[in-house]
Amino acid sequence: MARAIILGAVDAGACLPDRISVVELEEAKRAFFEARGIRAFASAEEGLGRLTTTESRPGDGHILLAIKPQSLAGMAAELRPLLDREGNSRPVVSILAGTPTSKLESALGDRARILRAMPNLPARIRKGTTAIAGGRSWQGPWTQARSLFGALGQVVEIQESLFDAFTAIAGSGPAYVFYLAEALTRAAVAQGFDAAQADVIVRSVLAGSSDLLARESDRQAVELRASVTSKGGTTAAAVSVLDQAGLQEVIVNAIAAATRRGRELAEM
Repeated sequence: MARAIILGAVDAGACLPDRISVVELEEAKRAFFEARGIRAFASAEEGLGRLTTTESRPGDGHILLAIKPQSLAGMAAELRPLLDREGNSRPVVSILAGTPTSKLESALGDRARILRAMPNLPARIRKGTTAIAGGRSWQGPWTQARSLFGALGQVVEIQESLFDAFTAIAGSGPAYVFYLAEALTRAAVAQGFDAAQADVIVRSVLAGSSDLLARESDRQAVELRASVTSKGGTTAAAVSVLDQAGLQEVIVNAIAAATRRGRELAEM
């Protein structure tokens, strides 16, 4: 995801490659960024030191935390002394799943102004949906963060209390779409199509329908669904089975379960 964010921002002109420092432990991944004109370092001290010396004003540059949540303690131990040494508060943007700003503020100290962000998988192709929320220490502005994540798709500003729900809907949402694709593909094969034909048909149907939903923003999903569902027709027969199975209620309950799990993980 860090790679998608960085390359998306560079491709969109939201950030110049020579204004970015990447801290990456793996040499092969550092080489990937360096081949694109982006400086990469093996430690936070090297990367932050280079960023500080190239900024117009020390402390202006944003730090993007794109690590696994379980790595936070180790990264904070390396990063916090550097922030304290700078003497200036610095914006820190975190995409750590299930990690509230209060925990980040505690780990990184008073020099860090925390903004939490949650992009989803389609950010890889710049069609993502990213939620952003400022922590207690965040003083804004939102301009840089909106520019950064706006290069990857839609940006929505929400209350941090809704982050678990956003993760359940938008973060996990692509998995639900892929799950539907699995089921449609199985159904197509069951009706006699070979696997390759079924794959082409299902991908096309989902891509076209998603595009239609996005383009016809003046029409709700229920209206578009109704426009395909003639009374007594084939679609009505299928939808009747889905309704009898209570599929919409199942989906609502699934989102609620994912939201609860997000809260549980944040408390661990």
